[in-house]
Amino acid sequence: MARAFDEECTAWVRATATLTAHQFTLPTPCPPWTVAELIAHVTAAIARVPDGLAAPPPARANLDAAGYYHPRIFDATANAARVSAAQDAAAAHPNTAALVAAFDHQRRRALRAIAGQPPERLLVTRWGDGMTLREFLLTRVVELALHGLDLANALSAPAWTTPAAAAAVTDFLGAGTAATRLGWDRTTTLAKASGRAPLTADEQSELARARIPWHQFG
Repeated sequence: MARAFDEECTAWVRATATLTAHQFTLPTPCPPWTVAELIAHVTAAIARVPDGLAAPPPARANLDAAGYYHPRIFDATANAARVSAAQDAAAAHPNTAALVAAFDHQRRRALRAIAGQPPERLLVTRWGDGMTLREFLLTRVVELALHGLDLANALSAPAWTTPAAAAAVTDFLGAGTAATRLGWDRTTTLAKASGRAPLTADEQSELARARIPWHQFG
């Protein structure tokens, strides 16, 4: 999972390094966020890796990656806090280069923090739950890959999802078999299975057969 995290972060740096000031103001499929605010949101998500590892580990893990996306992460209070935090973080940077540099800084912090750590190392999430590093990194890969699709959509650019991240998130969504049956490529699989693209009636039936919930992740 560390490799998928590293490669997807690196892809984000490459994709955002040459954006213009105008592109940072474009709306995204995650309203009310602009491109700049979505980047700030994902930057904060990456920062939680080193921050979580810096704290004393909990006594046990009581949550996996799927459980991390529990209802309170999407409730009205949590969503309002998430939206305003990203807006404030984006506004705090003097220019777009500084915002991209902040993402890269947190990427480097995270990679230093996980270097040499066993996958079963425990950490505490922002919600106070105990998770293994492997499972928490999976949630970060989910954030990077799916919000990467959102960012590419906002920029009218090709998706840059890396093979390792796409495989990890496809497995997380339980969409591999359905994708094979439906002939989806990896970008279509992530977009359809995460609720980022509409489904045909046949696709809905196939996902229902595979017991894949159709809702927004990331």
